[in-house]
Amino acid sequence: MKFINLFAIMLLLTPLILAKTKEEWKTRTVYQLLTDRFYRDNDDRSSCGNLRKHCGGTFKGITKQLSYIKGMGFDAIWISPIPINQGDDYHGYAFIDMYKINPHFGTDEDLKELIRQCHKQDIWVMVDVVANHVACIGEDYGRIHPFNKREHYHNPCQIDFNRMWQDKYMRENCRLFCLPDLDQSNPYVRSELKRWVRYIIDTYGFDGIRIDTVAHVPLDFWKEFADAAGVYQVGEVLHGDVRIVAEYQQSLDALLNYPLYYAMKDSFTQRQSMKRIYNSLQDIKRGFKDVTVLGTFIDNHDQPRFLHGNNNICLLYTSDAADERSSVDLGGRRSIKKKKK
Repeated sequence: MKFINLFAIMLLLTPLILAKTKEEWKTRTVYQLLTDRFYRDNDDRSSCGNLRKHCGGTFKGITKQLSYIKGMGFDAIWISPIPINQGDDYHGYAFIDMYKINPHFGTDEDLKELIRQCHKQDIWVMVDVVANHVACIGEDYGRIHPFNKREHYHNPCQIDFNRMWQDKYMRENCRLFCLPDLDQSNPYVRSELKRWVRYIIDTYGFDGIRIDTVAHVPLDFWKEFADAAGVYQVGEVLHGDVRIVAEYQQSLDALLNYPLYYAMKDSFTQRQSMKRIYNSLQDIKRGFKDVTVLGTFIDNHDQPRFLHGNNNICLLYTSDAADERSSVDLGGRRSIKKKKK
């Protein structure tokens, strides 16, 4: 699989239809977009006044631009998490109610129509999902649905990012920033997360899932979660060490290829030797169970734009082709203030 610019992956599954396999996903190029920042359904292309607040992108806005996406050569999209979030959390990664659609993005029917139109144009749809944490609500757990009890969470503690990768307990039990950490060892939490991911696949017809914060949840949970989803999964483990990232392919179809991302970044934007990429590719080949389904990308919503580190457009295309042989392509973001070509 290969992730272009933002991310690109492959997968398909609709309700009542046999899911596409990870082998079939290898033929797809995925365009990642932040739903709030992609396109407004009223065609307003003015700049967003405050980037810390909602900018107005919607499911209907995406639907209007499917021909644009298809015209760029993409045949799959990856959209933001869909549950309602708290306040100005435009990104979607901090839910307060897993079962309610974020009204800033649109309605249930808007989302279903987006997916129907995507499938009519042979565009597969991947949705971002979060099973590690909820919105920043302190210890006011009653505000969260369905995890509204203290027992649904780990005891409050804070992740120290300087020690996180040396302390597995901290990584899997403490809070990322202010985000209460769900306890997947609690039987109700475990079963409800699996029920929810199956519910959104059956209800909306998503073809695949990208899983957030994979390294912050015990490995054994992800196998059950993946089986419950029943569609292709690509997980995020934000680390450059192949040994750390590859471990999670025991439970998931694929991971974002962060080891290759960091190698390309070092070579193309930090002017290190090209051997850095060669060595990384050799480590990846040896370390992963299946390198052909990894999600390759050169930037994404968590990382700076590639051209921010080096504005040589030729290097952009060179890095994008660094491992065409064995990847799903994750595609590029598009700002809400850009005009359609």
